[in-house]
Amino acid sequence: MKYIATGLFSLVVSAALAGGALLSPVPDAEVYPVENGTLAFDDRSFALTPEFAKRLEGKSFFHRTIDGGFTAEVLRGGELFVVTPTAKSGSLSQGKRLTAMGFSKLSGDPFLAFGQNACDIADVWRKDTKTGEKIVLGKWAIVCGFDDSNQRTMSPEERAKQARILDSLKGTPSEIEDPRGILVNKPDYVVFVPRQPRDKSKRDPAKPGDTYNDHFQVISNPSNGMLYAFWTQASREADIDQHIAFSRSADKGLTWTDPVVLAGSPNKKNPALLASWQQPMLAKSGRLYCLWNQQTTSKGPHCGLMFGAYSDNDGETWSAPKLVPFTERMDADPADDHIPPSWCNWQRPLRLGENGKFFVGCSRHGKAPYDERYGCKIEFWEFQNIDDNPLVQDIQLKYFSTNKSALSAKDLEKTGGFRANQPALEEAAPVKLPDGRLFAIMRSSVGSPVWVQSRDGGRSWSEPKILKDAEGNPYLHPRSPCPMYDWKGPEAASGKYFALVHQTFDFNEPQRNAYQHRGPLYLIAGEFDPSGEQPVKFKTPKLFAPRKGGNSFYTSYCVVDGKGVLWYNDMKFYLCGRVIGPEWFE
Repeated sequence: MKYIATGLFSLVVSAALAGGALLSPVPDAEVYPVENGTLAFDDRSFALTPEFAKRLEGKSFFHRTIDGGFTAEVLRGGELFVVTPTAKSGSLSQGKRLTAMGFSKLSGDPFLAFGQNACDIADVWRKDTKTGEKIVLGKWAIVCGFDDSNQRTMSPEERAKQARILDSLKGTPSEIEDPRGILVNKPDYVVFVPRQPRDKSKRDPAKPGDTYNDHFQVISNPSNGMLYAFWTQASREADIDQHIAFSRSADKGLTWTDPVVLAGSPNKKNPALLASWQQPMLAKSGRLYCLWNQQTTSKGPHCGLMFGAYSDNDGETWSAPKLVPFTERMDADPADDHIPPSWCNWQRPLRLGENGKFFVGCSRHGKAPYDERYGCKIEFWEFQNIDDNPLVQDIQLKYFSTNKSALSAKDLEKTGGFRANQPALEEAAPVKLPDGRLFAIMRSSVGSPVWVQSRDGGRSWSEPKILKDAEGNPYLHPRSPCPMYDWKGPEAASGKYFALVHQTFDFNEPQRNAYQHRGPLYLIAGEFDPSGEQPVKFKTPKLFAPRKGGNSFYTSYCVVDGKGVLWYNDMKFYLCGRVIGPEWFE
């Protein structure tokens, strides 16, 4: 016997439905009982009608996306049912495919399965399947009546969590525009849902633009349990209202304050110079710093100086913004020193530097005199005195791996990597290894993530190499974020790590563009390998974010109530958190 929770009440059902086919596990679906009012899909608000429940009473169905792509193998033969639109619905109907697979349409008039449209009128198809058969279906097909003993079912706790997530949409345009889309990438927390509609013609220019949310960074305060969230926000990326937003939680991430604007354009009606790519840090005293890239000329959004502010009361109030001086000009910076450098720190600084100082990788854009092409390289920064509670204008930095020592993609191109229009290594994600070394992976323009290591606290780094799995096969990845974290905490040096990759890249792309379609994200779990050339050995990818697009994850990670939480920006729209549990390492 097993327990299945529904939206209205709970049932105890048999572990194997009589006569139902046993299918291979369907990883992107959950099993729901067929009942009146149950939601039909995980990305639509359609509910099953009484007629649907009557015709398939007592059976289970796969609750998944309406877009289809269903594939399963019959592990033990038995009957199987499929509900799909009538043939009059044209391309939406799976009738021809079902006929080719040997299904027969049951007698009875077509019925309204859910919704109110003609394409919601459906028939029921049935087949006595045989072991070894493949069931392959496209859009708008609900598979029912199988033996669900080896499929994933939702517990009452999971259903309650899902209801809480959906409750966060109430009062926002998403409640109507996309009532269940937030569930696709399986969040455990919701930090922010935009208040402005997706349709730009309906937005209020006097209110903060909030439909673009990026570079999402969350810090936990171990002394009082507070969580602080910072992100770059705008109507759309690099729009005139791009600003730094801040919110906080006093209940371990369950609820969050309304965001406030720390810097940048408050709205499109009264635009200011852009503020972007914030870097929050929490000093040992509890002083909370936020630094950011501040546009000061007509160039942007990466071209800017570093400004910052601090708070001594958990973000309730902030100091006036002040300039953090750049003490060095780099070879790739503009020749005119009145024009700021082009730079971006996508991860928040971590205590990975000397004696626990804050340390971060910086993506530096430009073309030095000795470079063949304009591109992006990586240098590293160490903040020297944050724990001394300096005024913002007195913050001191050291710069490592700069100019000709900066990490570059040019040598990787020569050894078989993709030669893009713009060579790029950028967005380094560093961790500490148990033996004290630093290890970092980063996105690139060569078709794969790239790794480096440092044996001297980040002062110097090894030659960049392609990230590979335990069998020596390169992971594939477009020019897209590939975050990596220590599972036990960003600065734990635990020996257990995870990263996110897309596992796709077209090396024959004719335009030599490394910004390719990104698709779903896969989690790769890794363990410290002290004798390996690549000192972290990664495992087979597991599907993590199934959304087919919009998985540009500018993320952060921290431990909340004993659990590691990845804070991610879904479609650069929603801001969410997801627990990374031990199941990813099994």
